[in-house]
Amino acid sequence: MAPRISEEEKEARREHLLEAALECFSAKGYYASTVDDIVRYSNLSKGSVYNYFKSKEEIFIHLLKKKRQEMVEDLTIKLAKINSPLEKLKFWIREDIPFSLEKKKFMRVHVEFWLYSTDSPEVQHILVERFDDMFGLTKEIIEQGQKTGEIKQDIDAEAAASMFWSLHDGIWLHAVIGYDESKLEARIKEMERVLIAYLTANA
Repeated sequence: MAPRISEEEKEARREHLLEAALECFSAKGYYASTVDDIVRYSNLSKGSVYNYFKSKEEIFIHLLKKKRQEMVEDLTIKLAKINSPLEKLKFWIREDIPFSLEKKKFMRVHVEFWLYSTDSPEVQHILVERFDDMFGLTKEIIEQGQKTGEIKQDIDAEAAASMFWSLHDGIWLHAVIGYDESKLEARIKEMERVLIAYLTANA
C-alpha cells in the first residue's frame, strides 16, 4: 500500500507539476508537448501527473489561472506602495528591465494561450478576465493621475490604457520571437518616454 502524503505535500507536488509544465511548454510549445514530456520535466511518474490533472489541457488551464493570479496580486501589492499615479505607471513599464528570461518563458506560453483561446472558450474567458483586470487597473491609475493633476484632464483614460497595453504587448511579442532582444531595454524606455509625454504634455 502506497504511503499517504499530507495535503501540504500534495499541494507542493501540484505546484511542481505546473512549474514543470511551464518549462516544458516554453521549451517545446504547447501543441508539440505531450503529457510524457511533462512527466520527464517533472521527474515524477505518469500516474502522479494524472492524480492531479486529467489532461494536458487541464494542466494548461490551471497554469494560466495560477500565473494570472500571481501576477495580479504581486503587481497590486507593489503599486500600492507608490503614491504618485505617474510613478506607478513608470514602475509598471520599467518592471521589465532588466530583461527577464523567466518572463520570456511565460510570455511565450502566453502567446500560445492567445492562439489556443480561439478553440477553447474556457481559456478565452480566463484571458479576457486577466486583460480586464490589468486594463482596468491601468485606467484607474490614469484617472487617479487626472484627479491629482499629474495627468492632463482632456486625456481619454480608456484610450490611454489601450495605448499602454498595445505598446507593452507589442514589445513583448517581439521579444518572444527573438527579434532584437538586445534593444528590448531601449524600447521599453522609449515606450515610457512616449506614453508619459502623451499623458503629461501641458498637464
